[in-house]
Amino acid sequence: MRNDDLNLHADPDDQEHFTPRAPQAKRQKSLVLQVALGVFIGGLALWLVQLGATALMAKLAMGTLQFGG
Repeated sequence: MRNDDLNLHADPDDQEHFTPRAPQAKRQKSLVLQVALGVFIGGLALWLVQLGATALMAKLAMGTLQFGG
């Protein structure tokens, strides 16, 4: 099949006029605030894990860890 047989151009009468959408309001959250929030939440999670690990190690070191009761 030859490409000469294909007429892919629209007639000017058949073209629909493009009407763009109204601009939507974008979120005004800056990248700096997102990174700062991520660092803060990550640090808080790390602190909580360290706190739990320290408490567990203290119980193991003192021999007061009891299983099942």
